[in-house]
Amino acid sequence: MHKKIKIVWICHFSNSEIRKHLSLSHNVVTNIIRKLLGKKKAKEYCDFAPWVINLIIEFEKFNDIELHIISPHMGLKKWTQNFVHNNINYYFFKPDLPILNIKTDFLFKNPSYRVNRYLVSSLINKIQPDIVNLIGSENPYYSATVLDIENIPIYLSVQTVYTNPNRKIYSSELNNNRWNIEYKIHQKVRYYGCTGRMHRDIILKNNPNAIIFKHFFTIEKPEFIQEVPKEYDFVFFAQVVSAKKGIEDAIEALSLVKADYPKVTLNVVGNIKHDYYLYLFKKIKELKLENDIIFTNYFPIHADMHQHIVKSKIALLPIKLDVISGTIIEAALLNLPVVTYKTTGTPYLNREKECILISNIGNIQSLAKNMLKLLNDEQYAKQLATNAKEFVKLTFENSKSAQRLLDNYYEVIEHYRNGKEINKNQLFNTDEFPLY
Repeated sequence: MHKKIKIVWICHFSNSEIRKHLSLSHNVVTNIIRKLLGKKKAKEYCDFAPWVINLIIEFEKFNDIELHIISPHMGLKKWTQNFVHNNINYYFFKPDLPILNIKTDFLFKNPSYRVNRYLVSSLINKIQPDIVNLIGSENPYYSATVLDIENIPIYLSVQTVYTNPNRKIYSSELNNNRWNIEYKIHQKVRYYGCTGRMHRDIILKNNPNAIIFKHFFTIEKPEFIQEVPKEYDFVFFAQVVSAKKGIEDAIEALSLVKADYPKVTLNVVGNIKHDYYLYLFKKIKELKLENDIIFTNYFPIHADMHQHIVKSKIALLPIKLDVISGTIIEAALLNLPVVTYKTTGTPYLNREKECILISNIGNIQSLAKNMLKLLNDEQYAKQLATNAKEFVKLTFENSKSAQRLLDNYYEVIEHYRNGKEINKNQLFNTDEFPLY
């Protein structure tokens, strides 16, 4: 029987339930100033990072822990806001400048996030946890705070790896400050949880002494989804529509499919920067797809997005940098067949039977061929969707993923304090996740 432990999560998330406990600005003054600066209105508060939210739900069920969650939240009226909900201690801090509601990297090329680091360090010193779990190292406005933590084991749950060399190829943006800070974090942290081989290999390159555990994030399980008529053939969705998510490839593939299906449609769902939208629209116009692609803003409530997504027949998600994108998991649970790219994780979904259709990254012809395969054979598409849903529900079961993470914590604490050998069954096994 394990001794009760005190855990701190450092992460970034939001949902409607949490926002009920927070005093948030309506951004009236902020938007006046932003308008004067020629900038767009501040974004509406919306749900994001559902894997964190669902992990919280699972950890609420554990009786042998004391969980403290530290997270930035845009728009707080005060620098910090704390509360307790369902026996979990929450500490939110404002990561932006007062009034302007603009992140520090708007004003400074290489922000050091000193205020954020001071606030988090103060909380860590007050809480005195047995372990700190950093969830994601790619966002320095909160991840940089672990650089100040000493004499406490840090476990890093890897969401993505910003220092992925492929980012220079597949992403339209590269921030050297984010890259450098993540690299420092990787050099400092000893313990990691990884979902796929690509992230595991990059972590070991950055830190050969890293100890890496098998770690699946909890998944968003769509609930209370009503059946609705299909309005679109394909849906592409992401919190942020970007090149690394494959939107440009999706557009080009749709133009090839249009030769066989002149009235084919694609619904693009997600936040998108204005300049990038103009760039995409130019491409769309050149390919004569203006009447075939419909843009929809990201939904403030995640469940509303799920209800919207099922208006489409097929999920078109040609991701390039993720291992297994959460959008693929969500599409599978929404009973949509999936067309995607081959990353170091997506073939894992086909390990038992065919669940998703995969093309090599950048192979637009193959992507279009797989899209046509599903449009041409409705029964095949339904079978793929059924296979994928069954595999995802069995493999990514939330209670198992949460229990595995908690077991990781105990192993890390004993190894850090007493040098106890770590249970090999909890470590990342390359035989289970081969190179694809």
